[in-house]
Amino acid sequence: MYKKVLYPTDFSENAEKAYEYVKKLKEAGTKEVVIVHIVEDRKINEYWDVQLQINGGKPGRAKEHAIKKILAKVYDKLKEKEKELQQLGLKASILVEQGPVASKQICEAAKQMKVSLVVLGYTGTSPLRGYFMGSTVRHVVELSPVSVLVVK
Repeated sequence: MYKKVLYPTDFSENAEKAYEYVKKLKEAGTKEVVIVHIVEDRKINEYWDVQLQINGGKPGRAKEHAIKKILAKVYDKLKEKEKELQQLGLKASILVEQGPVASKQICEAAKQMKVSLVVLGYTGTSPLRGYFMGSTVRHVVELSPVSVLVVK
């Protein structure tokens, strides 16, 4: 039924709960999983602001270097998940992107990759998590071209 699944993660506790469901989908006939992480521009800017404060307002290294560092760190975390899914017998791949709005990019990835299901956690890394469904999740549910499984 859901042969190809998109699993967006922000590495939050709820994203990890969703990951457990992704692994179980093999039993339901899933063959392939695309693991995606979107590094939103606002998070890069927050990281950059902290770096400026640490360096006393002096840029130090180029912002592009900081972005590459963030993306490399994310990619390493995703590689672990990719390897685990492959060991379970699933075809797995990774997509890491930078952009302004994660929800739109997740939905675009679902469309372009022709997945049949998106699986994500109820809330992410927001300070209000636990109280409301995350805005990224809400927007994915509203905009997704395919079914969405939200794990609480």
